[in-house]
Amino acid sequence: MTQLEAWIVTALGMGVVFIGLILCILAINFFNRLARKIKWEEAGHGHAPAPTNSVPELEASNPKPAVSTEPIEPEILAVIAAALEIERRLYLGRSGQRLTLRRTDA
Repeated sequence: MTQLEAWIVTALGMGVVFIGLILCILAINFFNRLARKIKWEEAGHGHAPAPTNSVPELEASNPKPAVSTEPIEPEILAVIAAALEIERRLYLGRSGQRLTLRRTDA
C-alpha cells in the first residue's frame, strides 16, 4: 500500500464516521421534534402532571420532620468539628489548612 492509498483509506474512514455522527444527530433531532408534537397526556404515555390534591394516607404515614429553630448545643458542634477535622486529616492529607466553623446569630 502506498502512502497515497493509506491517506485515502484514512480520509474515507474518517468521512464515514463523520457522516454517521451527522446522521445520528439528525435522527435525534427528528425524534425530538416528533415527540413534541405528540400529546402524551391524552394518549396515556409519559409523565402526567403532578396531582393538585394530596393523598391523606401517604401524608399520615410519612410525616414531615419539624424544623427546629433552637441553637445547636456547643457539645454537638464540638463533635461535628472533631469529626470533620479527623476526616480532613485522614483523607485529604493537606497540611496547613484549617476548617473554621463560625456561629452566626441571626
